[in-house]
Amino acid sequence: MSLLTGLNIFAVFPLVFTFFGAWMVVEAFVFPPANAYAPPRVMVVGWGALIAGFGVLLLVLYTAAQLLPIVFAVILVVVGIAGIGYSFRRSTPSTPKSSTS
Repeated sequence: MSLLTGLNIFAVFPLVFTFFGAWMVVEAFVFPPANAYAPPRVMVVGWGALIAGFGVLLLVLYTAAQLLPIVFAVILVVVGIAGIGYSFRRSTPSTPKSSTS
């Protein structure tokens, strides 16, 4: 029995998106930026997560469409948690200003 038995273009297309997005996320952490003009890691991770999330949504739409709202809600929660985590990571405590009186 073949590994590809039962797969058609509607099942493979979302998998390509999902695996490519996951590869972009992994690539952002494994390979350092090539030069000063390379995109920052956060941008590569963001685009990879966006593409992978789109692929997951398409895959769920193809396999079990009734679960699509649940998967969409889970993806939104994960994006929200990631956004809060990123904002905490980027925030720096402000230094108190000394008064010159």
